[in-house]
Amino acid sequence: MIDFIGDIHGHADKLEALLQKLGYTKTNGAYGHPHRKVIFIGDYIDRGPKIRETLQIVKAMVDNQNAIALMGNHEYNALCFHFKDHKGGHLRKHLIKNIIQHFETLKQFQNRQEEYEQYLEWFKTLPLYYETNEFKAC
Repeated sequence: MIDFIGDIHGHADKLEALLQKLGYTKTNGAYGHPHRKVIFIGDYIDRGPKIRETLQIVKAMVDNQNAIALMGNHEYNALCFHFKDHKGGHLRKHLIKNIIQHFETLKQFQNRQEEYEQYLEWFKTLPLYYETNEFKAC
């Protein structure tokens, strides 16, 4: 069985409550279920109070093969906001609206540049979609 979860946006407490309600338990730092797997549909960052904790939960589940994480538009935007365009500037311009959208993530990674960059590298590995004979998630 597959559980689809999307748009967590840094709400780690709500994510943990949902996982527990679905019967997932935390073992060795990662949530898992004996008969189920999660497909995370992206948007892990940019709003809630626990963005780093959300990323830790999702990545630990992926690393333990208890989940598949897809790249959402917020992860894509974070990559573009961070990486430079060969023409100058960044791939996503640092306009006020873009800074405000990404501000909460940047704030929660303040003084944690290396950790932030490790998650950006992880974002680059996330697929845009996942497809089986039964469904396509994107």
